[in-house]
Amino acid sequence: MNSNQVNANRHGKGSLDRIIEGLIGLARPSVTDMSHIRSLEAGWERCVRCGQPVGAGEATTSGCGSCRGTPGILDGVITLGPFEGLLAEGIRALKYQARGELADVLGMHLALAAEKQFQKGFDSEHWIAVAMPMPFWRKIDRRVDHASLIAHSLARRLGIKVIQPLKKGPGLPQAGLSRTNRERASHDDIWIRRRGLGGFARLLPCFKGKSVLLVDDVLTTGRSMMVAGGALRQLEPVSVHAAVLAVSTNRNLEHI
Repeated sequence: MNSNQVNANRHGKGSLDRIIEGLIGLARPSVTDMSHIRSLEAGWERCVRCGQPVGAGEATTSGCGSCRGTPGILDGVITLGPFEGLLAEGIRALKYQARGELADVLGMHLALAAEKQFQKGFDSEHWIAVAMPMPFWRKIDRRVDHASLIAHSLARRLGIKVIQPLKKGPGLPQAGLSRTNRERASHDDIWIRRRGLGGFARLLPCFKGKSVLLVDDVLTTGRSMMVAGGALRQLEPVSVHAAVLAVSTNRNLEHI
């Protein structure tokens, strides 16, 4: 499948058709469809260190067979499930069809998964949500900043703040890169913003004593998460956990 075919499949119908379908409740997948994601998430086991599906008893505190003995994805991974089926359809619709209404329900599901993993609960004094940054021109092209929408939905459910100290350079979208090229991409394309942070003037925010949920849609190689997490470590948080809607079980997948 060439890139033109991929883009055609992603975008499907024209913008006007999608707007009309949304207004009369025919757009698919619908918000109601997404309400079933939690039942799917409850039916599988995963490694909290790398997010990959595992068999019963396979994962331990040191990871699973896939990640044990290797660098972890930040301090752990919170996710709803593998990037497949209904969950994958919802993510693609949010990302490539500007179906922003899906972010509310998907972000809520992700918050519930976070509550399940951290049973001590969340509070605004000790937790912060940060969305994976998107280049300005990509926001214009896609008409939606999906990671930001997911992060705000998650934060509302958990009762924590969303702060965006990260900035991303105008490199190629990750969805257009193979696993190898994702890993070769510059480690300098995500950095801490030095100005324009609401409430901080030109000063960097202080994350001392706080834990961070770094929110995105799909975890593939983990490379972008590691780069963003490395930048956030400059702000001295207690921990940084990846909070992603889905994980790719096919690490060679080029188009998500």
